[in-house]
Amino acid sequence: MILKNSAVLGPGVVTVVVPEGSDPVLPCSPTIKENLEKKLFDWKKVGPNKQEVFFYDGGIHYNNGRPGQNEHFKGRVFHFSDQLRFGNASIIIRNAQITDSGDYICIFPQSAEETFDVKLLVEQVFKEQLEVLAAAPKPDITVLGVTDSGVQLKCDVGDVHPQPKLQWEDSDGNVLSAEDPVVSESGGRYNVTLCTTVIPTKTNCFHCVVKQEGSYQVTDREITLSENLFKHNYSKVTSEGLLIGMFLGASIVSVVVAVLMATGKLKISSDEGSQRNANGTLNGEANSPQSNGQILESNVLMKGQGFYSED
Repeated sequence: MILKNSAVLGPGVVTVVVPEGSDPVLPCSPTIKENLEKKLFDWKKVGPNKQEVFFYDGGIHYNNGRPGQNEHFKGRVFHFSDQLRFGNASIIIRNAQITDSGDYICIFPQSAEETFDVKLLVEQVFKEQLEVLAAAPKPDITVLGVTDSGVQLKCDVGDVHPQPKLQWEDSDGNVLSAEDPVVSESGGRYNVTLCTTVIPTKTNCFHCVVKQEGSYQVTDREITLSENLFKHNYSKVTSEGLLIGMFLGASIVSVVVAVLMATGKLKISSDEGSQRNANGTLNGEANSPQSNGQILESNVLMKGQGFYSED
């Protein structure tokens, strides 16, 4: 089976043929379509010196801290994390080079050493092809601002033909949700804008990827956002939440006090116009057991409601 810059799963050896500079996908999926998020699989380049291409073990892999990857592939090979639950262990190699050509093997040690073989052929791009690729659209990225939902990003591609397809991806190659693209056309040339809102990731690195129908070339531009952008956003949300919490707390206390006063369980007295005598009773009132009992009852009720405590 020979594939032109595409990924189709099937038995036997799969051959993928791409021009240099493109992003080939090497397909791999175990016979039993099981969730691979907690499984182990290993990609190697076969040859005299076996090269470690990509290793995944229950969420730990070469792009998030695991050591051992061959230097030639560092920062260029990614898996499809959102496809693992469907049994897809395929990888994508960014910016394919002639030296990437060769035989690759995908191994599942936990599944009786089940393996998949892929042959990658990266074709040299000649002068005529270089002129075409040089005209490939280069996206422009703009930070629109910060909202409660995250950081807003805009990607623009202008004055190109045929109409390009844009998509936003994270550093692992996962496609991000985005607004509907804004497309305009004049004289057969297209302008396309695609906006998205992103939240913090382990790298805060995001890609705007551009593909054109009838072309193998895939171009992209990346942007790495400062953590301060996200911290500013979340500190704002936290401050607003604190103010709302203080307001609600004060409102609850006011309601409780009002209810207690309405039911006669809480009395607020004023010293204005009244003087206590030497015995501690109000002028004109008897220091009766009944009045003392009412005061004691009020104190007990207030303590029970948590309005004050005694040392």
